[in-house]
Amino acid sequence: MGTTKSKGQPKLRAVLYLRQSTAREESISMELQETAGRDYAKRQGYNVVAVEQDPGISGRTWDRPGVQRAMSMIETKQADVIVLWKWSRLSRARLDWAVAIDKVESAGGRIESATEPVDVDTSTGRLARGMLAEFAAFESERIGDTWKEAHRRRVAQGLTPTGTGHFGYDYDSAEGYTPNPEEAPVLQECYRLYLAGQSFRNIVKYLNTTGLQPKSRGGGSGRGWCATVVIRLMDSPFAAGYIRYRGENHPGRHEPLLTTEQWEAYTVRRAQRKGTREPANQEAVYRGLLFCGTCGHRMHLHARVGGKLNYSCAGSGVYRLHRGGYVLEHLVTEEVLKWLRGVHEAVNRAAAEHPVEPVVRVSNEPALRRGLMKAQARLDRLTGQYVDEVIPKESYERLRDKLTAEIGELEQQLAEQRVEAALPPPLPIPALLEQWEIFTPVEKREILGRLIDRIVVTGKRPRSQVEIVPKWAGGAGPEVNGV
Repeated sequence: MGTTKSKGQPKLRAVLYLRQSTAREESISMELQETAGRDYAKRQGYNVVAVEQDPGISGRTWDRPGVQRAMSMIETKQADVIVLWKWSRLSRARLDWAVAIDKVESAGGRIESATEPVDVDTSTGRLARGMLAEFAAFESERIGDTWKEAHRRRVAQGLTPTGTGHFGYDYDSAEGYTPNPEEAPVLQECYRLYLAGQSFRNIVKYLNTTGLQPKSRGGGSGRGWCATVVIRLMDSPFAAGYIRYRGENHPGRHEPLLTTEQWEAYTVRRAQRKGTREPANQEAVYRGLLFCGTCGHRMHLHARVGGKLNYSCAGSGVYRLHRGGYVLEHLVTEEVLKWLRGVHEAVNRAAAEHPVEPVVRVSNEPALRRGLMKAQARLDRLTGQYVDEVIPKESYERLRDKLTAEIGELEQQLAEQRVEAALPPPLPIPALLEQWEIFTPVEKREILGRLIDRIVVTGKRPRSQVEIVPKWAGGAGPEVNGV
C-alpha cells in the first residue's frame, strides 16, 4: 500500500506506466489502465507528472522505450513513484523484475500497483509482491507453452504456424494458401532469373516493373521491393512447398510453385554465391574470369572508354602495385573466340586421327552417400553413449558439433552433384560461335564459366597479351559436346 504524505509535506511525484499486452486475452486498453492509475494516485495524494506507455509490446522483453523512460525518471529524481495497473505490466521476466525493483529502491523510489496494492514496507508485503511477480512469470510461460504447442500442431498438419502473408499466394483461413494468378508467375520468374545468373539487384529492378508489392507479415502490402526483402522472400522454402519452423523445413499442404530440383538448384547456387559482392553492372561478360598476369589480382569492369567496356586490375588501381593493368573487353572477346575456334579444330583433328571411345564420367555420389550414412551412424552411436553416461557432456558436444559439420558438408556436396547432373549439356562450340552475338552478357558468362577456368591478361604495348586457361588444363580434356 502506498504511503500518503501528511498535510504540509510536498506530494510525491508519480509516473504512470502503461503496457498493453500482445496476448489477446490480456489486451487491456490503455485508457482503462490510465484511469485506474490516476484514481489510485488521487487516493494516495500523488501528483501525476508523466504517463509512459508501451502499446502492443510483450512483457517478456525489457527492451521497451516506455519502461526505460519511467525508470530513468526515478533514477534522475524527476519522479518518486512508478504506478502500474497490475504488477505484471512491469515485466513477465523474473530477472528483469528483480533488477527493476533493485534499481528503483536503490534510487529511493517506489513501484506500486493500482489494483493489487501491497505494503512493501513489511516483509509480508514484499513476499506478496514477489508471489505476484512469480505468478506473472508463470502465466507468461503458460501462454508461451500453449502457443508453441499450437504452432507445432499446425506445422505437423502441413500448415504455417500463423496465417502470415506470402508473396505468390492468397491466404484464406478456411482454404489456406492458394497460388495468386498474378504473383505466382512473377515469383517463378525471380527464381529463373537467379538461376540464369542474374543478381538480386536486377531481380529487384524486375519486380519494381511488375507493379506488384511485397506481402507484409500480416498479409497486406509492404513498403516496396529492396534487396533485403527479395532475399528473405526467395530464401524461404515456402514456394517449394515447405514450411520453415525452428530452422527446419517441413512439408506443407499448399501447392508448390517450384519443383524439388529447382529449389535444390537455387539453394546450391545461393550457397556458392553467398558472401560474394554482386556487381551493379551485369554487362560484365568476363566477371570472375579475368586475372592480371602481372600481380595476380582480379580484373573488374571499371568504366567505358570511348563507348567500349574496360576492365581494370585491382592491383594497379586499389593497391597500386604497378602501372597500367587494364584491357578493353572487345580485345578479350577476340581472343576468346579465336581460342574457341582453335579448340574445336584441334579436337576434331585429334578425334579423326586417333578415334577413342567416349569417356564416361564416374559420379562420386555413391561414395558421398556412404560417407553420409557412416557419419550419421557415428552421430547416433555418440548420442547413445552420452545418454548412457559413457562419455562426458564436454566430449559429446565437441564430437557432436564436428560430426554435424561433416554431415552438413556431405549433404551440400550431394546437392551440388544432383544440381550438376541436372544441368543441360554444354552448348556445342560451333553453335556457341555462331550464336555469340545473340546471347546476353549473363548467358555468355554462364557458358564460358563451364569452359574456362581463368583468363590471364598481361599488359603489353601495343596490345595486351591474353592467355586462356581452360577447365581441363590439368589434362582431363574439354567437357563440351561435339569436340
